[in-house]
Amino acid sequence: MRTWSIGLLFLIFTSCTTALIPGTDKVKVTREQALVTGCKSLGFVDAEPRFSTPNDARNEMKNKTAILGGNVLFVTNSSMKATGVVYSCDSSVAAKIP
Repeated sequence: MRTWSIGLLFLIFTSCTTALIPGTDKVKVTREQALVTGCKSLGFVDAEPRFSTPNDARNEMKNKTAILGGNVLFVTNSSMKATGVVYSCDSSVAAKIP
């Protein structure tokens, strides 16, 4: 019974994980506004608080960044409702973001 319960909990927690879509490998993430100076803003993104892992909000916003055609996500808030701004930056600027 205990094994079954642990398996069920594992399934519940992993089934809600936000998977990355193709193109997100090119998306850089920063919290430093100075790094996006001179980049073109493409819009705002957010992630609702239904996360099962700490990376779910980040992954959801990275997916939305890729869909909008951006290559940099500037995270403005990462508390209960994560928010950010999508930017399109020159590759030389994006390369400077860790």
